[in-house]
Amino acid sequence: MKDKLLLAVVAYGMLTSALFGNPVQPIALTTIWADRLGIPFWRGIAALSVAAAVLVVTRLLRNVLPEICRPMALVILAILMPTMIVGLLADGIRHQAVLTFKADDVEEHSFFSSIRNAPSDLQFFLHTAALKDCKSYAWSYRRLKFYALPSRTAINVLPRAWIERCTIQINDP
Repeated sequence: MKDKLLLAVVAYGMLTSALFGNPVQPIALTTIWADRLGIPFWRGIAALSVAAAVLVVTRLLRNVLPEICRPMALVILAILMPTMIVGLLADGIRHQAVLTFKADDVEEHSFFSSIRNAPSDLQFFLHTAALKDCKSYAWSYRRLKFYALPSRTAINVLPRAWIERCTIQINDP
């Protein structure tokens, strides 16, 4: 029992560190920061994905995996399945919005990049930046749309070429 639990904890730590940057991040994203993702029904999708992971491990892989590996496999699938499904859905929604927005320039970051970097208090991470008529915009996963990026922020986070081309200055509105 102790070995199974240890393998599951190690798998959790390694996988969440690789995907989210640290093991606390997915817990924070699904609890205290859950409102930061505006995709309708994402919690239900995640819950169904975890339920599917349980079924896969307890039914489909039951006779394939040694008993000591089952909790580890469950942890891995219970993290990967909802993250991949919700992440691909979020990327699809964001990319469709990029196409609809018809910006002059776009710098996109994947959802998977965002879950590793965005909730940091020490930096401002752009999920996606867009430049339209020399006005800068950023993507919000909370609102699922672009918002105008203030020049005081834009000057620090946009690609240097955009800043120079559009002569963005900190005193712009």
